[in-house]
Amino acid sequence: MVKNHLSLVIPCYRESERLPKFLESLLKTFKGSKSVDFLVVDDGSPLAEFEILKQKINYLLSNPQIQLLRYETNLGKGGAIQFGLNVAKGNYFGFVDADGATPAEEVFRTWNHINLHPEIDLLAGSRIIMMGRNVKKSFYRHLTNRIFSFYFTLVFRIQMYDPQCGCKIFKKSAYKQTIHKISDLRWLWDTQLLVLLIRNGFNIVEFPLDWQDIPGSKFSFLRDSVRVVYSVWKYRNIH
Repeated sequence: MVKNHLSLVIPCYRESERLPKFLESLLKTFKGSKSVDFLVVDDGSPLAEFEILKQKINYLLSNPQIQLLRYETNLGKGGAIQFGLNVAKGNYFGFVDADGATPAEEVFRTWNHINLHPEIDLLAGSRIIMMGRNVKKSFYRHLTNRIFSFYFTLVFRIQMYDPQCGCKIFKKSAYKQTIHKISDLRWLWDTQLLVLLIRNGFNIVEFPLDWQDIPGSKFSFLRDSVRVVYSVWKYRNIH
């Protein structure tokens, strides 16, 4: 039996405050597991702030399961994910937001689930407020999530509760068949990945997660929402 291996990308931009604690939590949670490696990709943060991050996590970098990567120009969250996946070695790929909104234990649970279900090509975390799950979202966050989900379904004709959750794990083989079609390197990278996989017959499953708002989001409603709305419409025929 082939042992599966996960390469998990953690894209980050100016995350010297939130990432160190989350990265430490991930390593503790996955302790003893040799089937996971973590690729922290700094998305062109100012050099001074990157050096602060590097100093804060320096004691973790001796762990062979961690790589810290950086490039100079800010590309966007999708660009950082793609950069990390270009050097990833696992037969499963994934990413998780650097803020720790998805607890390390939930990342571990997501990996265990897809690892035990080889029929799933992509397992998408989902912030569903339901009995048995602990989801803490502000009213503003919940409202914007629901609006985007409605718009996503309207444009792509795909019924999905939470296409934007920042924790997804998928097969390398499925990713490799679609990567040449992904063009958005900012907020809609994983939206394009989802739509491409679904429209090409891959098996996508939503997986309810515990999740909580963490202050310090880099997404600006005024600056970025118009771009997101336009881009979703622009990519409506992606296949």
